[in-house]
Amino acid sequence: MAEVFFTIFLFIAITGITAVLFGGWVILTVFRVLGRGLGLLFGASGQVRPITMRSPNMRACPNASCKMSNPTDARFCRRCGTHLPEAQRVSVRRAAMW
Repeated sequence: MAEVFFTIFLFIAITGITAVLFGGWVILTVFRVLGRGLGLLFGASGQVRPITMRSPNMRACPNASCKMSNPTDARFCRRCGTHLPEAQRVSVRRAAMW
């Protein structure tokens, strides 16, 4: 009999926690949408700043409105799809270090 009560209690607890988390997510989403709408209404910029990755193996998109960092071997920009120019080959002279 105790197992039945424990199972019912566990079911109710999990359902309650799920409802609280989902409700919080819905409220947060509504506030974010309202905030963006008010920001656009009152003239705040709706542009998203590009993500910048600090790595020597990255290069910037040539599109002036994008400037997304992409891997050097990428052929197209990950954000806007602009064709990226081929990477230039540079000959390197190696010197012995003693």
